[in-house]
Amino acid sequence: MTDSYSHDSHEDAVHMVGELLEADFGDWELASVKEWAAARPGWECGGAGDGRVTLVSGRAGISLVLDAGKLGFESTRYTTGQVHLLTHAYRSRPGRAAGDRIAGLARALATVGNPVRYEDCGGAPGLRWRGERHTLIFQSNRRASWLALHPVPPRHADAADTAESLHDTGKPGERARVLSYEPGAALAQRRTAFGDLFDAVVGRIGHPTLFGGSAEGPNIRWRNERRLLILTGDRHGALLEVHDTGELEEEEHRDFKWGGSWSADEPSDFHSLPYLWQLDRGGSGWGPDVYPGGRLALGPDHLQDALGLMLHSFVEHLPAQVGENWAGFVITHRGRDTVHIAFEPDSGLRLFRYDRAEHDSAEKTAAMHKIGWQQRERRRWAAVFPQDGEDSAARAARLIVTQLRSDGVNNPGEECALRDVTCNDMGTFDLYGTGIGR
Repeated sequence: MTDSYSHDSHEDAVHMVGELLEADFGDWELASVKEWAAARPGWECGGAGDGRVTLVSGRAGISLVLDAGKLGFESTRYTTGQVHLLTHAYRSRPGRAAGDRIAGLARALATVGNPVRYEDCGGAPGLRWRGERHTLIFQSNRRASWLALHPVPPRHADAADTAESLHDTGKPGERARVLSYEPGAALAQRRTAFGDLFDAVVGRIGHPTLFGGSAEGPNIRWRNERRLLILTGDRHGALLEVHDTGELEEEEHRDFKWGGSWSADEPSDFHSLPYLWQLDRGGSGWGPDVYPGGRLALGPDHLQDALGLMLHSFVEHLPAQVGENWAGFVITHRGRDTVHIAFEPDSGLRLFRYDRAEHDSAEKTAAMHKIGWQQRERRRWAAVFPQDGEDSAARAARLIVTQLRSDGVNNPGEECALRDVTCNDMGTFDLYGTGIGR
């Protein structure tokens, strides 16, 4: 596959930038978007559904796709827009032909308005136009270049300014606190506050290269091959940090490879891992060439520690980053499904164990309740842990490990495996901190 344009000239892309800089979608509801398109010569409102609507400009087939994002598939209010401009062959190295094409398009787009220029990724430039109603960004990753449109968030303007400065010109070692929680803030309060902050940062610099979370807090990355901006935090608030990409990732990979306990009798160290999970949805930036292998649990107690931290991060950090999206995975033992784990923002953590029996004896029912299963549904046992409970993740982890012990598991890192790991069936969802081989 060779690098290719999605259309034939820069003229259409330049025209689109001019159109979008003047666009006013009002409240970004579907009705307002349709009204805007109907008033613009040559524009048509295409299909709408599953949280998206497509606006066709009539110029060389260029389309603007508005997406509900964190609001979910059922929403008709949109939070971001995208115009696809270039498709690249997968870029294993910076520069080369794709870099030249991106630079040429950027020069043409920069003639419209007065954009801020910054170093994007792969040796190519990025552009950002800031308006009163929205921010427009020309950005790239290894496979594509596009225009991203984000409404101006109502809060955290100072944090967005800080994120923009550190993203564009920050030096390794720079850091800034951008959010402090109220003393004693509960999980739900922290999650909401961080979600608002994250929206403000995304509204200024675009979606991240990698979503993520650790035992301490969120771990979200805007990455190019030289500089890494991380939005991280803990139970007290959130920070933005700039790192040298190569130096930090080399150190983190050493932690994954050489850290950890020597035996099951020692305390586990999953709490100290740089991140427990990451989600790649094709955002801007230059994704890593090499990823860590994760950390294995040396015994059931270590596994309970790992799963408790991982599931807590799901509960607190996933909704703040991806909104209504669900996540799940299955733990297998000797090739057979043992426990199905699902997280849904509305209902919390849900565990299932499938059982073909039509009815259970009194003895089996008592045994399943003792393990922690709450109710018998059709051909499966289930347990639900509400998402706002501070101890929900720990209780769910305890049930999973109790079930695995009952199944005869002694060394879960070697005897168990994961399958069907997904976050809303969108992107690549990597779990590094479950304690089980991926």
